[in-house]
Amino acid sequence: MCACRCGIRVHLRDGEVRYIDGNPNHPLNNGVICAKGSSGIMKQYSPARLTQPLPAQKRRRTRRRDFEAISWEQTFSILTERLQKIRSTDPKKFALFTGRDQMQALTGLFARQFGTPNYAAHGGFCSSIWPPA
Repeated sequence: MCACRCGIRVHLRDGEVRYIDGNPNHPLNNGVICAKGSSGIMKQYSPARLTQPLPAQKRRRTRRRDFEAISWEQTFSILTERLQKIRSTDPKKFALFTGRDQMQALTGLFARQFGTPNYAAHGGFCSSIWPPA
């Protein structure tokens, strides 16, 4: 869930995640886990999590956050069209910013292959203060 790569233990009951705690045998965090890590269960079971593409241009006008789902094929078609247009005119107009991922090398590789120097990734708050004093 972040770039710190803390060791965790996921506890199951009847095949479902019950809770998450820190792994006391992990050399990085020695069993300590932050609130974000222990709340990782919500990533799996939250009813608000995204499970399908919800593009802004398909937003229904009845409510602010009411989006119409589209297929993955439609999503890739929209992205391909938009990215081809930018790349064919001036790829430096494209900026890529990723969240707290662990694949920052791939983010940079994609950006360079696209033709833009404009990319960055968010630094994890935990990793900027870890290990604790």
